[in-house]
Amino acid sequence: MTRSNVTETHFNHHDPQIMQDPYSLYTKLRSGKCPLGHSDQLGGFYFPTSYDGVKRVFSDFRTFSSAEGSGLPDQLVRLLPVDLDPPQHTRWRRVLNRFFTQEAADADRVRVQNVADTLIDDFIERGSADAVNELTRPFLAMTMLPVLGVPMEDRRMIGDKLLWMVHNRMVDHDGWVQRYGEIAEYLTAICTARRTAPRKDDLVQCLIEEEFDGRKLTDVEGYQVLLLTLFGALDSTSSAMSGSLFHLARNPADKARLTSGEVPWPVAIEEFLRFTTPITALRRTVTQPTELDGGPLEPGDFVLALNGAANRDPAKFPEPDKCIIDRDARDHMTFGSGGHVCIGRHYARVMLETCLKTMLARVPDFSVPDDFRPEYTPSEARALKTLPITFTPGRRLKAA
Repeated sequence: MTRSNVTETHFNHHDPQIMQDPYSLYTKLRSGKCPLGHSDQLGGFYFPTSYDGVKRVFSDFRTFSSAEGSGLPDQLVRLLPVDLDPPQHTRWRRVLNRFFTQEAADADRVRVQNVADTLIDDFIERGSADAVNELTRPFLAMTMLPVLGVPMEDRRMIGDKLLWMVHNRMVDHDGWVQRYGEIAEYLTAICTARRTAPRKDDLVQCLIEEEFDGRKLTDVEGYQVLLLTLFGALDSTSSAMSGSLFHLARNPADKARLTSGEVPWPVAIEEFLRFTTPITALRRTVTQPTELDGGPLEPGDFVLALNGAANRDPAKFPEPDKCIIDRDARDHMTFGSGGHVCIGRHYARVMLETCLKTMLARVPDFSVPDDFRPEYTPSEARALKTLPITFTPGRRLKAA
């Protein structure tokens, strides 16, 4: 099979216009002569558009390696442990997993609920809000940044810098580099300070105490783990929340089915995760000659595994462009697959369910204006920029 069998495109997941609706492109490629696409952008890369193709890229680390980076283009630093292959990756995950188990997420539900109620209190008397900038984005910052030791007065600043970094690295490279340096200085300072502070049982403490290959981690290595944690927590989960709220605002019948208990929350949550797919793509590097989605690949080729393409493959999910909240979507690729499956997936589900349940309980009639046209951010993380909602004003739970 020759490379001519591969479908040529100008696809670029950092292109704002393309990422308003990438799914139509995936559908077109799947129905063509070869579902494996090739783009001449970003130095050139291949991308499968079938569910099976994407799952294989995520699962077969011997053929599709993460060791040269998972972003396209490269991040300025290696992000740990996502930019590693087994056995190094397995060692890191074994250490970090205990902070992100289902039990840990469930034990944190009271705190997560308090964050949701606090944020809703800030706008519930007004009868209107921007659900993205007043709820879903600060929700993640208020939930995760305290775990990393970031004081209250710095949380908005850190959240804003990280959000900018995720969505602007192809727009303003100098600004991107500057913010990388500022975040690096801030997070390494947290690790340094904690070495002489009273001991806590948290992720930062783990990073300064754990030994790898007979040595302690440096503050820079700790920063590389913390930065990845923040990228995943502050943007991707927020994107799933806002996309789910948008669907419910436009589909009141689904609100009623959830509120009545007709559709169990765990079932609906998986469909929301499939349908929104906040992380759109992760890169791998081919290590040996192989074939993927009917196209040939050679060592050194870059492959972009498109989570969104997998989640909209009609061969796996009938009527994939519809959000069917009672669908069995447990096999979605939103969290990836294989050894690199998202370590924060249990927390993400708890936060998504808490956010949606609380909104339906406290502002059940929230809606989006008929003339609202969604605009999405590009990059590996695709997110609504804003979501204006209106509703019948309600009461605060706490004093102002």
